[in-house]
Amino acid sequence: MSSKQNAELKLAAERGDTPLLPSERMWGFWEFTYANSALAIATWAFLIGGATALFVGVQAGIAAIIIGNILGVLIMALSTCVASGKYGTEQFTFLRSMFGANGSRLVYLLAVVFLTMGWLAVLGLMFGRSIDSLTGLVTERVAEPQGLLVYLAAFFAIGLTAFIVARGPTSIKVFNTILAPTLVIIMGVMLYLIFSNSSFAELMALPALDAPFEDPKLNFIIAVEVNMAAGFSWWPYIGNLARLSKNQRTALWPNMIGVFGAAVLGEVVGLLAAARFGDSDPTVWMTQIGGFAFGIVALGFVAFANVTSMANILYTSIVGLRQVVGSRLRALKWELLVVLFCVVPVIIIFTLPGIYDGFFIFLVWTSALNSALAGIGIADFFILRRQRVSLRHIFAPAQQSAFRYWRGFNPAAVVALVAGFAVYVLIFNPQTLDNSAIFALVTASLPSCALAAVVHILLTRLLVARFGWGDYPGAAETRVPADLQSAVRAE
Repeated sequence: MSSKQNAELKLAAERGDTPLLPSERMWGFWEFTYANSALAIATWAFLIGGATALFVGVQAGIAAIIIGNILGVLIMALSTCVASGKYGTEQFTFLRSMFGANGSRLVYLLAVVFLTMGWLAVLGLMFGRSIDSLTGLVTERVAEPQGLLVYLAAFFAIGLTAFIVARGPTSIKVFNTILAPTLVIIMGVMLYLIFSNSSFAELMALPALDAPFEDPKLNFIIAVEVNMAAGFSWWPYIGNLARLSKNQRTALWPNMIGVFGAAVLGEVVGLLAAARFGDSDPTVWMTQIGGFAFGIVALGFVAFANVTSMANILYTSIVGLRQVVGSRLRALKWELLVVLFCVVPVIIIFTLPGIYDGFFIFLVWTSALNSALAGIGIADFFILRRQRVSLRHIFAPAQQSAFRYWRGFNPAAVVALVAGFAVYVLIFNPQTLDNSAIFALVTASLPSCALAAVVHILLTRLLVARFGWGDYPGAAETRVPADLQSAVRAE
C-alpha cells in the first residue's frame, strides 16, 4: 500500500469513517487529560459556578459543585468513553448498535445539531463579552454587553474555531496542550487573589445571591442538579474525543481529572467570585478580582479558552455528522462541512443574543435529554451486551445488519429515551423551576437515567431480543442473515 493510500486511510479514520486502530490514536493519559481540561476550563465553568451562587451560599455551593459534577461526569463517561476507547469507533456510528441507523440520526439531531449550535453561539458570545470587557479595561470605558464589538468578536471566535477544526485533530491537540496548563495556573491565581482579599470564614459565610425557595434543602438540590447537568452536558462530545485515546482506561479516567477536576476548579472560582462581588457574569467580576494587569491577562486567556471548548465540540459534531448523513453530503470536503455547520451559530449570535443570559436554563434542559441517553448507553453496553459489540454489524449495509431493527429504529431505545425525558420534566421543569416532592430526595437526572436504563433493558429482553434484532447475547437468530451470524467481535 502506498504512502498516499496510508495517509488517506488515516485521515478517514480520524474523521470517523472507519474505526481507529490503537496505533492510530494520538492521545495518551495526560494528552487526553489536557484535552478534557481545555474543554472544561472555559467561561461556562465560571457561569455554572455563578448560577450555583444564585441558589445557595458558598459552603453549600462547593458541596453541590463536587457532588453534582462527580455524579454527572462519571455516569456520562461510563456511557460513552469506555466503548469509544475500546473500539475506536465514532460515537454516533456506535449508537447504531443501540438505536439503529435512523435512531442514531434522530439522537444526533436532538443531542448535537440543536444543542451544539446553541453551545457554539453561547461560547462565542462569552468570547465576545470577554473581549469587550478587556477593551473596556484598556480604554477605560464602560463595557457594553449588547454592543457591536461583542457580536463581531463572537463572529471572529466562530471563524477561528472553524479554522482550527478544518485543520484536523492534530491542530486541536496543539491548541489544547498550550492553553490547558496556562488556564489551570490562572484559576489558581484567581483563587489566591480571592482568598487574599477575604478571610476563609468570610467567604464560607457568604449567602446565596437570589435563592428562589424558602427551603434551603430544595435550593441545594437545584444547585446539585445544575452541576449534574454540567457533567451530563459532555455526553454528545466526549465519546468522539475518547476514540482518539489509546485504550479504555485512558478513555475513562482522564475525565475524572480533566473534565471533573478542571470544571470543579473553574466553578468554585465562579462561585466564590459571584458571591464576593455580587454578579454571576465572569466578564464582570474578572475586571474587579485582581486589578488592571491581571484583568487583562485573565480575560484574554479565558476568552481563548472558549475557543478550545468550541473547537472540541465542533470537531466531534462534524465527525458525527459525516456518519449520519447521506453519501452525497458526506462527499463534501471536510472544510466545507465545517463552514456550513457554523452558519447557524452565527445567525443565532446576531438574532438571539439573549441565549447567553439564559445559559443556566439552556444547560439544565440539556440534562433532560443527556441523562436518559446516558442511562440507555450504560444499560446497553454493560448489562445487555456485556461490553461486546460486533463492529461488522455496525458498519454493514443497513439491510444486512442486525442493527437495522424496525425500519432503522430500535423501539426499546426510543421508548426509553422518551420515558427518561418525560420523567425528568415531570420531576423538575427547568424553565419554571417547578418540581415534585421526590425531586428534593433524588434530583431529576438520576431518576431519568435510571428509568431510561430499566425501560431499555425490559423492552429489549421482552421484545427486541425475541425478534432477533440487535445481535444481543441469547437473542433469536432466525431474523439475522446467515452470512452475518458469525460477526467479528473485537476484544
